Amino acid sequence: MPSPFRRRSRGRLPTDDVERLVRRWLPAFRQLDHVDRATLVEFTEVLVHELRWEASKGFALDDGMRVAIAAHAALLVLHLHDGLQSYIGITSVIVHPTIIEIRGITHVGGGMVTTSSGPLIGEAHHAGPVLVSWDAAADHALHPERGENVLLHEFAHRLDMIDGLSDGTPPFADPLELQRWVEVCSRSLRTLREGAEPSVIRSYGALNPAEFFAVATEVFFTRGAALREENPALYDVLRIYYGQDPARRA
Repeated sequence: MPSPFRRRSRGRLPTDDVERLVRRWLPAFRQLDHVDRATLVEFTEVLVHELRWEASKGFALDDGMRVAIAAHAALLVLHLHDGLQSYIGITSVIVHPTIIEIRGITHVGGGMVTTSSGPLIGEAHHAGPVLVSWDAAADHALHPERGENVLLHEFAHRLDMIDGLSDGTPPFADPLELQRWVEVCSRSLRTLREGAEPSVIRSYGALNPAEFFAVATEVFFTRGAALREENPALYDVLRIYYGQDPARRA
């Protein structure tokens, strides 16, 4: 598979080691069929070896951490038409040991900016880096039953930003699929904001359409059966977009 990234000089991990680490950090890997497992390991290897990885504040970033992060990113694009090309605008992945303190202006695409301030566990920049807190990433990765995963969240933001906007609507080739996506997600976001019923989608998703997409993605991949039961229409548009059916796998 031709790589969408610049090849880097870091020594390559053997494929068996990559797969062993993927099994440790991505519980969903065990639910995939053998074809998807092979593709996910291949995608993970490309991201580990060819993305630019940086550690914040002298943090000791090791291969296990790279594989854990890359495997979650790979899961999202496993069946997308563009595959790893979907991440071509990522300049680097910056891993912080714990909470990330952000102050200043963040460019979210389409000429839009937002002022960020305070503690975060992750942040995705348009045509820039993805930042994650390793403490949060490791905890979420090993406890998918909670329905929260900062890695899935931030890389979902990157998919949302492909068209230059962070608006909760990733690119669709089919206009009818796009129309249904907008209708279902808009209705689901309104319902979440009303808060009349408890939801498997945490309240942070009610902040705006971009956060709704990212939070819904977390739940889709970690608690798919619960999401399908609560909101079949939302589950279905996510299933069509990602080309995956986590509820059936589980």
